[in-house]
Amino acid sequence: MSFAELTRSRYSCRSYEERAIEPEKLSAILEAGRIAPSACNKHPSRVLVCDTDALREKAAKAAKHFAKDGSVFGAPVVLMVCEKVDTAWVRKYDQMGSGDIDTSIVVDQMMMQAEDLGLSTCWVCHFDPRVAIDEFGLPADLYPVHMLTVGYAADEIASECVREARTIPMSDFRIVL
Repeated sequence: MSFAELTRSRYSCRSYEERAIEPEKLSAILEAGRIAPSACNKHPSRVLVCDTDALREKAAKAAKHFAKDGSVFGAPVVLMVCEKVDTAWVRKYDQMGSGDIDTSIVVDQMMMQAEDLGLSTCWVCHFDPRVAIDEFGLPADLYPVHMLTVGYAADEIASECVREARTIPMSDFRIVL
């Protein structure tokens, strides 16, 4: 599958089969995140793999609006991507830290690797980080930024015309000066 085909086939899956992810596929997804680039190679990203009933339930408590069947959207795996505090590169001009960007690159690479392996995902940012910190007992130097649900889809991608209607037109997306 070409990268263009991969980007067009990926969608935000919100319903999963009750089917485990093969360990080798999960390893490949984690490896894609591990090797993701980061600003100045600081690598502030850390991933908590929620692949047991107890861990998935904790993730669901943090993302209560998406809790389903003891997980987030009923996914067999929820990847909690955290930033290791005070390790990301900081831009000197305005003190912008790259942690959100670096962790986003990790999620993006894991998301696309999952799709390439025949799995579906949903990138979740609508969760309460304080609940996640408390539920998981995360140390003070780890801050949860994203969740990525992973599994075999029990729903289907919307039609191409529906997807196109949801997408920003190129004339709005591209800035022409």
